[in-house]
Amino acid sequence: MSDLEPEEQTADALVVRAKAGEWLVARRMAKNWSEEDQVALDAWLAQSPANLLAYWRLDAAWGQAQRLTVLRAPEREVEPASKRQNFLRVAGFVSGGAAAIVLAVAGVMFMRVPAAKVYATPVGGHLAVALADGSSIELNTDTILRVAENARGREATLEKGEAYFQIRHDAARPFALSVGGHRVIDLGTKFSVRDDPDRVQVMLIEGSARIESDHARDAILKPGDVAIATPNSLSVSRTPIPDLGDKLAWRHGMLSFKYMTLEAAAEEFNRYNSTKIVIADSHVARLTIYGTFPAKDVAAFTDAAQAYFKLHVENRGDEVVISR
Repeated sequence: MSDLEPEEQTADALVVRAKAGEWLVARRMAKNWSEEDQVALDAWLAQSPANLLAYWRLDAAWGQAQRLTVLRAPEREVEPASKRQNFLRVAGFVSGGAAAIVLAVAGVMFMRVPAAKVYATPVGGHLAVALADGSSIELNTDTILRVAENARGREATLEKGEAYFQIRHDAARPFALSVGGHRVIDLGTKFSVRDDPDRVQVMLIEGSARIESDHARDAILKPGDVAIATPNSLSVSRTPIPDLGDKLAWRHGMLSFKYMTLEAAAEEFNRYNSTKIVIADSHVARLTIYGTFPAKDVAAFTDAAQAYFKLHVENRGDEVVISR
């Protein structure tokens, strides 16, 4: 008997799962997954919770199949197989295409692999999540996080956005977060993680954590450490704890800037609002601002810029243009 819920057996659900399988194959097997590809996938995921749930269930099952392949000792020496071939072999299928992937994933689900729970926020959104073990996670604007818990451990994946973690340490059930090709292993920790297009930022507030990277030496983070991980590097710097607190003002619906350029401050506001701030010229962009503002109050920020720097502010529908 399948672990799938009864409503998931409908024709519509099968169509959604088949489409999710197509997206999964395209993303997992792509040699050059572009930003345009990701935008298209994000748009499909945002169409309905059913799309998001179907995709992440298949993705979680794919990952489990990969692990099973690695753990299974080979009976004889064979030629190297692709990830897709390994996945199909573990699931018991040998045919290709997205339909086979969907069926194969369903086969893995019959093995009662724990499904990950998916949490998401829209632009400007904020979500607090309480885990069964007493840990808690806060999702910032435009964020997708999936969490799987079982008797052996706790695993999470930050697919996009930013989140703050307060993790209850349990040596028997470690907590591991995957983000942008890196892993953060909890050692009794309060930390935040932000996934930007070109880098991942980890800020350690309390306790300690280990960050692992495929292309750099692992690092143990202590309170005040800020790790910046790129596809090819990992660096760690020290920041005063109060300054880290300022960077977490979003947890209270605020944005705090200390001598930040107007360009950088505008980019932060744009993460939280559908009305975008546009800096019209490079001179204005380099001006620096110091202050704390409600994250969703674009007018408060532009009014301050106008009053303090004597700048011109023009509303153009879904844009606010700041110029000299």
